[in-house]
Amino acid sequence: MRKTRRFTDMYKRIGITVLLSLIGISLLLTPLQAERSRQIYYQDQVAVLMYHHVHDKDTSSGTITPVLFEEQMQSLLSKGYHFISLNEFKQFMEGATVPVNAVLVTFDDGYQSFYTSAYPILKSLRIPAVNFVITNELTNPLGSYIPSMSREQVSEMTHATNFIDIGCHTDSLHHKLPSGKAALVGRLDQNGQQETDEAYKQRVFKDTNACVGKLKGLTEAPLDTMAYPFGITSPEATALVRQAGIRYAFTISPEMATRSADRLLIPRINAGSPGITPELLHRSIQRRVTAQPGNAPLRLDVATAAEQLGGSAVLEGGALQLRLRGQAFTLQVNAKTATRGQTRVILREPVLRVHGRVTIALDDLQALIGLPLVYTPATGTVAERVTPSVK
Repeated sequence: MRKTRRFTDMYKRIGITVLLSLIGISLLLTPLQAERSRQIYYQDQVAVLMYHHVHDKDTSSGTITPVLFEEQMQSLLSKGYHFISLNEFKQFMEGATVPVNAVLVTFDDGYQSFYTSAYPILKSLRIPAVNFVITNELTNPLGSYIPSMSREQVSEMTHATNFIDIGCHTDSLHHKLPSGKAALVGRLDQNGQQETDEAYKQRVFKDTNACVGKLKGLTEAPLDTMAYPFGITSPEATALVRQAGIRYAFTISPEMATRSADRLLIPRINAGSPGITPELLHRSIQRRVTAQPGNAPLRLDVATAAEQLGGSAVLEGGALQLRLRGQAFTLQVNAKTATRGQTRVILREPVLRVHGRVTIALDDLQALIGLPLVYTPATGTVAERVTPSVK
């Protein structure tokens, strides 16, 4: 009996030891995972990803399965990438900040598979995306070789969320001419006569207007973006779509998007081929990161930022008393420390006094108050970043 009790006690001790070890490992992994999620691969640039068709059975060089698409999205999230909306991207191109490791997801063609397969994944993960629609297909969405989205499906997504957007992929110029040139840039040949320059200009201008016109009412967002069919354009075609009101247009040049890029020649990285695994996509983005000399952290005047966010900041001796969003912080000037009540917080960059004003790194302020922020240098304003949500 004693022997049995001894074995029972021994197994209990072993079980407790194993349990404590597992708890210790989990506590160790938590900060390591949190640190990895904050890893900075790049900043002040955006990886614009390009997709077309997401389907379980269809196969092509531009088709991936829903499983692979979700694996890609989950992998990027776990590695610390931050997905942004089309509006945030446009603000970035005009001078606003974006999170580190920023990604914009784009789809071409307006296929119905976006609604049936990609949208549920994007919605569940709260990942913004934009789909560039061939509007001629809206009249008979099931009549095309690959079924397209209906007006009702497009409207449902854009109005049910604040993170699904649409743009133009031309109205009826998504094809190649007999000459082999893309219809957007090539000249028609009718009865042996080549299309005149004026007729070509009118054709492209009218098509762009038709595309925008057919999308009106399907979204409340501005309709000023497009993706060139096949990624092909020309200086003349680009000038014409600009005249028709397009301010941002996307190509298929596989590079990172920076503010130095022409707003009507924005590059994109292909992510929608069946052989692009999550790890391969990660490496593909990393290979294209643009080196940025210096990369000094963006600093904000704490008092001004606090006021714009509805709080206050008062300098008392060598410390700044910050009240923001119902929280009180003490920031030590010329140090990388802050306190919130009895909790000590370690900052990445020191709080500095610059020309009589106390400044803090934008990333540190975001981490301190637990809110994503966007700063626009052109206007000197800081605001809370709009988070993806279902309306």
